Amino acid sequence: MMVAHPGEGRVPYVPFERRKPAYSGKIVVAREEGIVEKHSQGAFIKLLCTETTGDERFTLGERTYDPGVTGTPHDGDSEAIHVLKGHGVLKAWLEYLPRETEVPLQPGMEVVVMHGTKRMVQCSGQEPLVAVVTICHEPFPAYPHHYPAIFEPGKGNSLHMHDNRVEGFYVISGPGAMSIADPDNHTVRDVIVPPAGVGYKPMYVYHRQFNPGNTSELCYWIHSMCVFTHRGSRMPQLHIRQHGLDGKTPRWERPVQL
Repeated sequence: MMVAHPGEGRVPYVPFERRKPAYSGKIVVAREEGIVEKHSQGAFIKLLCTETTGDERFTLGERTYDPGVTGTPHDGDSEAIHVLKGHGVLKAWLEYLPRETEVPLQPGMEVVVMHGTKRMVQCSGQEPLVAVVTICHEPFPAYPHHYPAIFEPGKGNSLHMHDNRVEGFYVISGPGAMSIADPDNHTVRDVIVPPAGVGYKPMYVYHRQFNPGNTSELCYWIHSMCVFTHRGSRMPQLHIRQHGLDGKTPRWERPVQL
């Protein structure tokens, strides 16, 4: 099978093969079910990962950077970082610049670092910096899909599936839910995704996400993914977006009608 890697330009898209079964692990992982790993600057709560979903191609979790701890530059897999709390700085060493690029981090900021790019994150405030991080362990991009977003009560998207990506539905706050088909796409069930928990959406499986509408509360959520196509080869090494400073407001302005 031919696989298109970043930087290889426009080539025909050849999808990954469908796994049999399409999935076998958890579909919803609550924060308290996450796997806590210490790192040199804090901790990482792995939610969607090999150990919970059986999918070794990506990891989605909550990473904390403690104040006053010096980081070490490193390269590695593509990461999509969405800052929920705290302040810091990301340093990245890009191929086309002679020195490091510094990006100030604050709530509501999304930073996508491409595969192989040398980078370092440092907490600069008095409180820990907390971010939702999606990591693609294949040489393809991990990035948010024009989110965070809002679901009003009873609202959501339609049932659909993808042959080129795996996705995570991280609920920042409010009531969240998913519809997910069985591995053979024969039957569909609804599952609740709790705040600070995440739903897994495998490739080739029908799914949707929505606000179940049990209360008048809004559902704020982040939609991160790993995309296994040549389209990632046209993304920059470093991609930055700033949302509202509450860490959950979408980038577009629109009134919310309850």
